[in-house]
Amino acid sequence: MTPQLKYHDVRLILADPRTHVRSTLKIALAHACIEGIEHTGSIKSVTEALEQSVGPDILICDMGLGDGQACEYVSAIRHNEIGKNPFLCIIGITWTSTVSDVTRVIDSGVDHLVSAPMSPQQILVRIKALAKNRAPFVVTSDYIGPDRRRLRREASKILLFDVPNSLEEKVNGNWDPNRFDQEIKSAKDDLNVRRIDRQAEDIMILAGLIADQSAARGAALMEANFDHLASLVIDMDRRASNHGFYHISELCRACVGIVDEIREAGGFDVNKDLELLKQLGRAIRTALYPENRSGSVARDIARTVNGSR
Repeated sequence: MTPQLKYHDVRLILADPRTHVRSTLKIALAHACIEGIEHTGSIKSVTEALEQSVGPDILICDMGLGDGQACEYVSAIRHNEIGKNPFLCIIGITWTSTVSDVTRVIDSGVDHLVSAPMSPQQILVRIKALAKNRAPFVVTSDYIGPDRRRLRREASKILLFDVPNSLEEKVNGNWDPNRFDQEIKSAKDDLNVRRIDRQAEDIMILAGLIADQSAARGAALMEANFDHLASLVIDMDRRASNHGFYHISELCRACVGIVDEIREAGGFDVNKDLELLKQLGRAIRTALYPENRSGSVARDIARTVNGSR
């Protein structure tokens, strides 16, 4: 016999600008024994709730909230820029069904997308799915969230991983807030390692692309590629520094220095500068893992690369 799910400890935020939608859903959710519901029509109130020491387990959000900025907001949650839990369960509601709008919502990192008008039962079915069979997460250089993009990605190279799920723990009677805090901390560290690893790989690929196409492509495209390259190395450096990966940050700063010098020179030596970037990308990926965490490998590589400039 399947054990009964227990929703009495679950905390939920319902964010929708339509008062009647919030009221209808709140009544239906309360009938399903989900009573810890906070509802609002503003993104500011959601942010305040997410910053609390004990945050919500589920966010149900109209993706038109905040003058259409909800997609960027959800993405910021997933990138750990808003709130304390980037792995929060998120259900998005959309009133538009164009391919571009649906793709934008999915790419923000929601767990489920529900098209409006919808019935409360549709929401309850998805909450139950998140409690019993949540999709694993995936990390790329520009996406963090459930593995909903597999049809547009190479199936192979990006590893999936399970993330902390307070909803699952609460409904199954396994909730331990102290243990969950440790799970979140560990998962955030893992997420940042994966993100830096993906960025380092993208730097290697992009440096190779620029080198291979430099003769055939025009100045405008090359400038766009360098802009992308610069944004990758700067974000990677910021992420490494912010999360205490100082041995990685030294390699990242070497990448930033190479890109800056290329731009200041108004050109680049394909056989030297771009090859150095590729080597640094490989070094960053090597230094990310525990056996190399001492930092000595990273520092030695960074000094060697800087000395060759």
